[in-house]
Amino acid sequence: MFRFSTKSTCILACALALCVGCNDGDKKGSPSSNESLALTSFHPNYGKYQEKVILQGKGFGDPSQMRVYFNQRKAPVIGVSSDGTELYVQAPRLPGDTCVISVSNGKDSLSYEETFAYTVSTTVTTICGNGTGIYKAGDLSEAQVAPYYCCVDSSDNVFVIDHSSSNGDGGSVNGIARIDFKTNELVTISTQYYANVPCVDPITQKVMAPTQTTVGMFVEMDPKEMWGLRVRDFGAKIDWSKSSAGRPANGYKHTFVVNPYDGFIYTRFYYGQVVKINPVTYEAEVVCDTPNGDSFGLTFRPTDPNVLYVACWSNMTGMANSIAKVDLNKDKPEMEKLTSGITGHRDGKIAEARFNCPAQLFSDSDGNIYVADCNNHCVRRITPEDQVETVLGVPGKSGWKDGTKDEALFKNPRGIGISKDGSVYVADFGNRRIRKLSIN
Repeated sequence: MFRFSTKSTCILACALALCVGCNDGDKKGSPSSNESLALTSFHPNYGKYQEKVILQGKGFGDPSQMRVYFNQRKAPVIGVSSDGTELYVQAPRLPGDTCVISVSNGKDSLSYEETFAYTVSTTVTTICGNGTGIYKAGDLSEAQVAPYYCCVDSSDNVFVIDHSSSNGDGGSVNGIARIDFKTNELVTISTQYYANVPCVDPITQKVMAPTQTTVGMFVEMDPKEMWGLRVRDFGAKIDWSKSSAGRPANGYKHTFVVNPYDGFIYTRFYYGQVVKINPVTYEAEVVCDTPNGDSFGLTFRPTDPNVLYVACWSNMTGMANSIAKVDLNKDKPEMEKLTSGITGHRDGKIAEARFNCPAQLFSDSDGNIYVADCNNHCVRRITPEDQVETVLGVPGKSGWKDGTKDEALFKNPRGIGISKDGSVYVADFGNRRIRKLSIN
């Protein structure tokens, strides 16, 4: 296989950067877009995420108008040569093992006959925790956690909901902490509230988590206030008569998620009420009723607007151990089971898939839904095509082991969060550790 040397690649990158640097009003040296598109070859023909690839042909025009895809995944266009015969792009993240490269200049669209071999290297490492259930903040090499759930903001801060059985003095800890990679520390935010699955507002970057103390109580942490904890309550003004079950007897709400479609916070009670909350005024309303039972995972797919996906725990009436959805676009939304509901492990078509106590959910920008499949001791993924696959762990085999994707072992993972670079963080509760999957 042919590869450019580092020197020659840098030289070409610099030349193309000069072309990209031309402003729109300066047509001197700009590639012509009048010529019909033609493709000849590209190199290298294999590589990893963000691999620099040079496409050759003719008719390559304004870089801002060029569209390049590796399979169905759009690739960033870096630049084009002045004569329109070379296009410089980056391989996108996770397009598939073997990729067809297609190019469009607005008028024509063609694909190369040769394919690009995508090489993926995945490594699982332990970020903090040593298997001890006694909470301890401080340097990550010495920090101790019992992580139930987690989430990640746009600055790669990892927020951990800790349910340690001991604080070292015989008392329990209900902690909320932040992993600060700049200082390499686990920083305590609070040890006063029993919080559940948190979420990050994609606009404000506030972190919010429901509590079980009262019906409407939750906690909010604003990065503008260095994540100082504030207590909020949405229970005062809500009309519970819109729910057939009425006002919940307890504050058993286990998950928060922000709907990118309308910007509201959504939660679901054990008693079935799905509630949406205004993140500014904290006014709320009942959206619909669902069956009784716990759900420790809610998510929205950006590719499927206003549809709430729910992870149904083993005690949910008629929905146990399944993934379901609630289409909020309908006048009368109802919960619809998507998976078989049979306890166990099975990959494949979503209707035939099996889970065993699915917990926290997270959807990435491409519409992949990641599932912390707690009692299967693994992490699953539901693709945009609704195919279920096991991403991490050996189904049914618990243990603690770092290493490659095929080697790593987990024990009752409950929480999952994904950073903007695609790194997957797992709250590996059974192992009392926060784990990280790095994809290269």
